[in-house]
Amino acid sequence: MLATQGFHSFIEQHRLSLKLRPILVGELYLARKLEHPVYIFKNGFFYPVINEGSVPSKDQINALIKNSHKEVYVYPSDVVEIKKNLETALVKVTRSLSVGDPLENGTKDMKLLSLNLSGLYQNPHSDEMLMLQFQSTQNLSKFLLENKKFQPYFYQNLIRENFHFTLSQPMLSSVLLLSFLQSIHLFHDKEVENLFLASYLKDIGISMIPGDKYDLKTLTTRDQELFANHADFSFDLLEGRVPLSKNYLTIIKHHHFLNDKMKDLLQRDKKKMKDPEIIFGIESTLVSVFDILVAMTSERPYRKSMSLYQSLELIKKMMADDYPQEFRALVVFLKQFYKN
Repeated sequence: MLATQGFHSFIEQHRLSLKLRPILVGELYLARKLEHPVYIFKNGFFYPVINEGSVPSKDQINALIKNSHKEVYVYPSDVVEIKKNLETALVKVTRSLSVGDPLENGTKDMKLLSLNLSGLYQNPHSDEMLMLQFQSTQNLSKFLLENKKFQPYFYQNLIRENFHFTLSQPMLSSVLLLSFLQSIHLFHDKEVENLFLASYLKDIGISMIPGDKYDLKTLTTRDQELFANHADFSFDLLEGRVPLSKNYLTIIKHHHFLNDKMKDLLQRDKKKMKDPEIIFGIESTLVSVFDILVAMTSERPYRKSMSLYQSLELIKKMMADDYPQEFRALVVFLKQFYKN
């Protein structure tokens, strides 16, 4: 009898592996009545954690998050419904950002945008999903510029959501960038808006990399090369599909140019950068700097996080010679931003 149960269990697990689809735990907030159970994957097996026919409660979702479950597994019909609800909620909050409580609206919009980004990663060739992200991000940039005093709050709140870094990194680096550009008064609002968009969309190319690569604790040389190419993938995916000028698309294509310099500094060698013939301006430098800053101060599966001080020491070596005034302004800005 036990052998038969084990056989049926194996068959059932295999069937589930073919049918179930992963979603982020946070997306369960958008679930209505589920047609099927919700599962977690642990020790090689799928385990049901939320019953079919129910609506996931906040306590159930928080318990999953508390136990470090970043993903859950659901049936395709429930995925479709959850993704549809997510898009509807994003459109609704984007259209009413300026109505009501700005703290609540901004927090909700950034959370929904980041969650919705996972759908774009899964289907990067969907023009509809790309334009939803673009237009929503464009509206958010205007909202953030109008609500400068809340920018540190929005930033810290998104960190507390504990999203996978592939979802949080684009928004966090872009909010920091926008806030800094606004503080130095060297760019008009339209330029800040376009740089915010370029910064946010610059990582869409990671959709071309298998998702499991981002949770590896050790990266092979091939993995590192694949990661390094995501900027080119982003350019290819965005060119001709979003209303950004060539200048901003070029920033996206080369937003990792400082990473090569950083690797050289960390390895203490004097290898030349990959694109020495390209002269990068302050806009490209700042987009890259904030991307690196957020990445270095965040933990990754393959390394520990650095302190803000350690990160600034490294960034100083990368930009202070070419842009000493901007670096000094960056230090002052970050002290004030994190203080708030």
